Amino acid sequence: MIASRISGSFFLSLCTAVCFTTQAADLTLTDVTDFESLQKLAAQVALKPYQAPSQQLDPFFEGLKYDGHRQIRFLEDKALYGENKELYRVQFFHPGWMFKKPVGFFNVDGVTTTPVPFDQSLFDYGNLKLPEGFKKPEGYSGFRVLAPHSLLDKRFEFMVFMGASYYRAVTTELGYGISARGVAVNTIGGKPEEFPDFTHFWFQQPKPGQKYFRVLALLNGPSIAGAYQFDVSPGKTTDMLVKATLFLRQPVEMLGIAPFSSMFWFGENSHPKPYDFRPEVHDSDGLQIEVEGGPSIWRPLDVSRDLRLSVFEMDKLKGFGLGERDRDFNNFQDLEAMYHRRPAVWVEPIKGFNKGAVVLVELSTGEETWDNIVAMWRPSELPKTPTEPLNFEYRLAWLEEQLPGLLCKVTNTRRGFVMKTDDHEYVVDFTKGGVKLDKPADWVPELDVVVSNGEAKVLDKRVMFNRETGGWRAFFKLDVPDTTNLLEMMCEMKDGEKVISERWMYQWRR
Repeated sequence: MIASRISGSFFLSLCTAVCFTTQAADLTLTDVTDFESLQKLAAQVALKPYQAPSQQLDPFFEGLKYDGHRQIRFLEDKALYGENKELYRVQFFHPGWMFKKPVGFFNVDGVTTTPVPFDQSLFDYGNLKLPEGFKKPEGYSGFRVLAPHSLLDKRFEFMVFMGASYYRAVTTELGYGISARGVAVNTIGGKPEEFPDFTHFWFQQPKPGQKYFRVLALLNGPSIAGAYQFDVSPGKTTDMLVKATLFLRQPVEMLGIAPFSSMFWFGENSHPKPYDFRPEVHDSDGLQIEVEGGPSIWRPLDVSRDLRLSVFEMDKLKGFGLGERDRDFNNFQDLEAMYHRRPAVWVEPIKGFNKGAVVLVELSTGEETWDNIVAMWRPSELPKTPTEPLNFEYRLAWLEEQLPGLLCKVTNTRRGFVMKTDDHEYVVDFTKGGVKLDKPADWVPELDVVVSNGEAKVLDKRVMFNRETGGWRAFFKLDVPDTTNLLEMMCEMKDGEKVISERWMYQWRR
């Protein structure tokens, strides 16, 4: 479940075996030219017993630690497609440290599919002293893609695939943060979580002026095999169009579509806070959900001693994602991590998102190097046999934020005890919003507060105009009995029966 638990993938040497079976009709890796042929290969793979990827690295690379592995640098002038800076270019990562499993790569030029073999001469090994006669890796451990030079008039790396099925992207203005992955398997439900690998990638050879960079990927794991197509265009919003077909080798407890991981250690709503010089430390501060014909939800992130699980069931998902709405450096004070410049992600369903649920998992953590937040879409129905495909498509946007239309947006969540009592007080700040309201100057919205999944009494609820922000500040107080250990809360602002704000939702645990 934690994104730092990463693995690489296996490069199936073309010199020894390019088929997954011995049948003459089976596709080989070099038969893949487009998504349709990759689908056929994935269907073929799903009918065969799973074989775990090999990690037969030379002991020297097997034993590398972080400082040693980071000395190995890809030579920038050796990039695949690097003969023209106005093309998308690909650079590779060297196996070692945590990234031990080599991955297979291929170039598709429209006519032929050609393997991209490991080449030691593409790397600068820094101060490392390579042993004589060491075994060369069978492939690279991952790759990154550079945008055409004209996008920013400089070298700009915007996407990385590295470890299992994990990948990340940045925008022209925001740095790395959230990690996406191809699929989540048994993240919750009781069975051991699986981390399928992207074992092979096929690059569509780029052309001048091409807006999107296309890469195909084969997914393989103990319970699942699949075909993926990524069409990616970098910019102020980096767009990914993701198309996939999955085949289940065996039943799974839970399958997560469009999953991504983030980090939340502590924020403005955290009690108690770690002894740290920074006011807040997180990559994301909330989960955002939009439902067709339903509410627009903002769920502030938080962590406690126990796992926190939130399930939002719905029939028509409009979109969901994790956001970093706090963009004020003063609230982070971190000159290195720059948490206030981490991207949000937004999933817009295109196909295959029928009845199901958005699932949020929040794990406790004692530091900032582990991704402890997972969000995903869990379909209600899954294929019953390995021959039945599960098809889905979605747009994954890496961006500043996904705006909730004209609704008043949640900007801050704070909580504490009412002075000289043990009553709980919640303070939620909203923007003014864009809904046109013809009201007197002293008018304020009504506040609807609902508490469920536990006993508590709402003592007070009100809204004030916030002169400092030009928006609204909502307050409510709760009397929580000692016997209550869990509460689900909801509040939203209204003009009569008309909802004018996002629906703020929060989980409290004792």
